[in-house]
Amino acid sequence: KAMALNRGNLGNVTVVSANQTTAVLTVGSAQTAYVKGILLYNLSDSGIQNTKIYVVPNSGGSAGSATTQNQVARIGLGTDDTFFFEPAYPITLTANGDTIQVQNEASTNASINVLVLGDKEV
Repeated sequence: KAMALNRGNLGNVTVVSANQTTAVLTVGSAQTAYVKGILLYNLSDSGIQNTKIYVVPNSGGSAGSATTQNQVARIGLGTDDTFFFEPAYPITLTANGDTIQVQNEASTNASINVLVLGDKEV
């Protein structure tokens, strides 16, 4: 049976503060999310920010931990710059508590704005 898809943003813009790892998308119960892209924006007007993207499977139904085993990218964002991470095939998250997490490696007060784009079954 065909499922209806809700297309577009998979949530609102999430701010990832300096030296933090934040879940920018969490799959809810009985939902499947297809991540087509992740928009990253460096809010700093004075420095490059490095960021990591993780695809984290759930841990007993709750959000798991971001580790090197589930890291899929490390991106250097230029000063006041935007980067669009777009995998060749959508990242599919199927279980309650699966997450996309983003780490901001900055040690200063510079934050990164993140927007996850794709589809989810409704």
